[in-house]
Amino acid sequence: MVWSEGYVSEINYTNGFYGELSPLKLSLATALKSIHPPNTGKPFTYCELACGRGYTTNLLASAYPEAQFYANDFNPNHILEAKTLAESANTTNVHFFDDSFAEFIHQDLPDFDFIVLHGIYSWITPENRGFIVDFIRQKLKVGGIVYISYNTLPGWSAAMPMQGLMLKHRQHSSAPILESVEEALNFTESLMNANAGYFLQNPSLKTRFENLKSQNRHYLAHEYFNEQWNSFYFDQVAQELEDAKLSYVASAQVLDNIDVLNFSADAQKILSQIKDGTYKEVVRDFCLNTQFRRDIFAKGKLGMMPGEQVSIMNSFRYALMVPTDSIKLKHTFSVGEVSLQEEIYIPIINALSKSPLTMAQLQNDGAVKKIAVNNIYQALIVLTGLGYIHPAVDDETCQRRKVSTDAFNRAIEEKAFVTDEMAYLASPLIGTGVAVNSLEQLLIYAKGRDKNPVKFLWDIFSKQGKRLVKDNKVLQTPEENIAHIEGVAKDFYGSRFDTLKKLGID
Repeated sequence: MVWSEGYVSEINYTNGFYGELSPLKLSLATALKSIHPPNTGKPFTYCELACGRGYTTNLLASAYPEAQFYANDFNPNHILEAKTLAESANTTNVHFFDDSFAEFIHQDLPDFDFIVLHGIYSWITPENRGFIVDFIRQKLKVGGIVYISYNTLPGWSAAMPMQGLMLKHRQHSSAPILESVEEALNFTESLMNANAGYFLQNPSLKTRFENLKSQNRHYLAHEYFNEQWNSFYFDQVAQELEDAKLSYVASAQVLDNIDVLNFSADAQKILSQIKDGTYKEVVRDFCLNTQFRRDIFAKGKLGMMPGEQVSIMNSFRYALMVPTDSIKLKHTFSVGEVSLQEEIYIPIINALSKSPLTMAQLQNDGAVKKIAVNNIYQALIVLTGLGYIHPAVDDETCQRRKVSTDAFNRAIEEKAFVTDEMAYLASPLIGTGVAVNSLEQLLIYAKGRDKNPVKFLWDIFSKQGKRLVKDNKVLQTPEENIAHIEGVAKDFYGSRFDTLKKLGID
């Protein structure tokens, strides 16, 4: 067996950032279930298994300079890139290893408060899943938490044969990986257009396939073309993790805690009658046709008394992540389209637009104090789940961390001259990544150097022979490119830039 063990290694994975891995976000999701999370207010240890190119781990390490971060990925190309980014950002509290799961346990590692693994569990052999469980059993602290995400049944049941077809087609191709991915997509589409019975009897696959075709081919190669490709019922994963003394805590997606947004009244009644917690999660997945779970498990759960949970939830501070004019009150949830109540949400949003606030402080705001406490609580969770707000640290901690996040962000902004892959910057206030595309990053870079941003950027782009894209069309003339930069700059240097500055990104 070659070192890759059937996992795609010919090309690098995409440079994604995964916000669910943020320690503050994980702590909130854990506290929502009346379980004490690890204390992120003091130094902690954090490990990401199968970190890919290390973007998430590097960003989080810059946002939590007092913590120690460790990560592995068996692809040396990924680890070299991760180490290079850490060096360019002068991030000294992060450590990368090009070890397999079996090898990583033998490194000189501390015990961990957090162990996270995003997605990888579905794409590896049972033997490697066993190595992961053994690693967690030996290296997770008592009271520590694990974040794990994976493809889920029944949501994948209809599409699994389509993935199998594409993989088999790739296995019969001698073309390089990206070409064989394209060939597999084209072949699958030809069968669909020929009204093959499988596709006729599963009409929902057409929409799924159209979405596939629009995806980055590097992403598709890693997500759909590994020899190991597994989907699990929740109870299967929970049973495997029992060997590491883990028990289920919560979904890392905080909106999953709001039943009224996820289930009909009839479904809620059925679920309320199921006493076994593990089986209830399986039935929830049938109600939602869940395709991908993001779960939090713990080694030992220290429960909170009701009064203690109220105190802890009151102490969480929240900051706006977006300009107020971009917040919509109508959203589609699992139960359908829902209009959030203006009389509840608008006063909370207006209060947070002035300053980050704890729930306790919100209750003292003139307009918010008229709202029932339970409604404030639910609104904060919904706004967090929608990505409009995020748990935040105090101002003193934010300023202390800003030294390291500034260095990381400068390193990313300098890379934006040559790549648009790294689309997140680090916020010291909320301890996570904020979506900022490459052109916006360069506008921040120019602003910080008192440059005329339009002239500064176009001078660089023109020397590189680079042309911008607008509405999926490559802009050819200098005039078109300059006009596009001017338009983006005009929109950006307003509420958007002001919001980023409040988050510590400038």
